[in-house]
Amino acid sequence: MSEHVSKPIAEFRNSLRLIEERIAGLTEAQIAWKPAPDKWSVKQIVAHLVDSSLVHAVRIRKIVAEPKPHFIYYNQDAWVESSRANEASVEDLLRAFEAILHHNALFYERLAEEDWERTGIDNGKEVSVAELIQGFIRHRDNHLAQIDRTKAALTAVQQV
Repeated sequence: MSEHVSKPIAEFRNSLRLIEERIAGLTEAQIAWKPAPDKWSVKQIVAHLVDSSLVHAVRIRKIVAEPKPHFIYYNQDAWVESSRANEASVEDLLRAFEAILHHNALFYERLAEEDWERTGIDNGKEVSVAELIQGFIRHRDNHLAQIDRTKAALTAVQQV
């Protein structure tokens, strides 16, 4: 496996550890706290990452198996809201994320070199498997920053 393939897979696999580090030490109440009615709690962010990992699983498989497939889309807010994520155990959410992440990483590791250049259609633009994994990592990083902002807002509220 070449470095341009192994490096993003290692970063992809690192996702669970990064989330667990961000939420370490938080109580159940802190994980479920929302900075505003229209904002997600840390637990809802984790639930969204589970949902997006499921969608990602379909996208990478469609790209590899079908010629130029169109990506599926979903209403992320509706998915988070309808899942009642704040009623779930964060441990259950993390274990679900871990399982999907591991399954997707194994899929990536089995890809042939030429599979990384296969493309799907994302809102009219061609996106390769290589770009898709990088997009997942950027998406994860955006939500890690969102967790950090939520924790900072919680700290500010608790100090008042």
